[in-house]
Amino acid sequence: MRRLFWGLLLSLSATWVRAEEPEARGKPADRTSPERTVFVLPVQGTIDQGMLYVFRRAFREVERIAPAAVILDLDTPGGKLEETREIIQWMRSTKQRIPVYAYVNPDAYSAGAIISLGANRIFMSPAGNIGDAMPILINPLNGGIQELPEDIREKMISPTRALVRGLAQENGYNVDMAEAMVDPDREFILGEVSCPKGELLTLTSKEATSPVPPDGKPLLAAALVRDIPELLEHVDLAGARVARFEEVGAERLARWITGLGPLLLALGVLGLFIEFKTPGFGVFGVTGIVLLCIYFFGHYVAGLAGYEEILLVFAGLCLLAIELFLIPGFGVVGVLGIILILTGSLLALIPVVPTDVPALPGIAPITWDSFVLGALWKFCVTAAIVAVGGWLISRLFPKTSVYHKLVLESSLSREQGFVNAAGKFDGYLGQVGLARTSLRPAGTAEFGDQRLDVVTSGDMIGRGARIKVVHVEGNRVVVEAAPEGENSGPPCG
Repeated sequence: MRRLFWGLLLSLSATWVRAEEPEARGKPADRTSPERTVFVLPVQGTIDQGMLYVFRRAFREVERIAPAAVILDLDTPGGKLEETREIIQWMRSTKQRIPVYAYVNPDAYSAGAIISLGANRIFMSPAGNIGDAMPILINPLNGGIQELPEDIREKMISPTRALVRGLAQENGYNVDMAEAMVDPDREFILGEVSCPKGELLTLTSKEATSPVPPDGKPLLAAALVRDIPELLEHVDLAGARVARFEEVGAERLARWITGLGPLLLALGVLGLFIEFKTPGFGVFGVTGIVLLCIYFFGHYVAGLAGYEEILLVFAGLCLLAIELFLIPGFGVVGVLGIILILTGSLLALIPVVPTDVPALPGIAPITWDSFVLGALWKFCVTAAIVAVGGWLISRLFPKTSVYHKLVLESSLSREQGFVNAAGKFDGYLGQVGLARTSLRPAGTAEFGDQRLDVVTSGDMIGRGARIKVVHVEGNRVVVEAAPEGENSGPPCG
């Protein structure tokens, strides 16, 4: 079982390979210095949680290595605004030290256009298009666009309009143009570009790079470029090494793990709960620990859990093990262990986002407490699964053949070659005593001045509780919690 446990952990760790390391792809390593390295982050396809996992890893690596520039290679129809806002937060934090460029190759619609406005400079491929960034609501039943009343529609558009306006002001883009991409009620006419009221602005590469009088500066994009090397020439980085980030196997696995997070965490806790109710340490305990390791592995890769959360849970498990196996009864150490486990599990649902950037005008900053409500909801789902599962286990598990084997409930008859202890404990049947240790389910009880090894029928009984002998079979004395008001008679042996 130990080999299985460590083998699983090693196999999971092996999938977590950094795509940006050439050695991991079988290519010779380029030892170019970070000052001449450019990181390319692909924004291709729908902007969703999976893409956000790649961005979190990529920007953490950018902070560590500090390359010469970061280029977003965009070809996207858009995506979710929540993920877009976090990506922009990472971009704005990085831009304080490292320039970030957007390459529209070929299309950046909706959320892709908003991300482009967050870059220091925008470059267009010859067939590129950018714009059409009005937020919409997708019907979860049929996947279609849901029509909204005018007042609700304005409530959705207003924060997005403020977001693009703040980004345009911060990076020197035309504010009216940015708002016209989001709000069809904003008319925009400038030079050769005309977007009447009632339409959303979408710019072709030619329009985005068209000169605007009186200074002749491009309307939006700095230049038309055919590829990344040509873009590097425009930013004085010609010949720089290009390191391209991609989604790796661990991040694809993290999508499933985080999606099933509440269930995995609940099953891990239930595995430890079953182990807690049976003697020794076996398959249920190992299964619970493995499921917890998978849960935190996925959330670590997703940029949610960090070392701090993992250490909290590990410390909690250690304290719980000390309470269960070394300290009689259940007290402060066990309670503290449970608190650490719950705290670490909850914090593992909250991502670490950069907080070193000032808020855009009219837009509330993204902070860790912005994710608390969603984390609490997932945590409540886990708690509900654990509560229902724990109740079912307490009721049904003691009746299963697996439990009977674990607590050695098979009879030891004369026909099988065993000798009965001559009814040594028969006189204790029906007697009421006190549990001198916690019964989980085995332990020690006291009847008058006699101490006996006893076992419950499956339920845990705390130390000091009143118990009653309900069954005696040879040397095996089975007890349960004594009803209130029932007194013990003198034991007969």
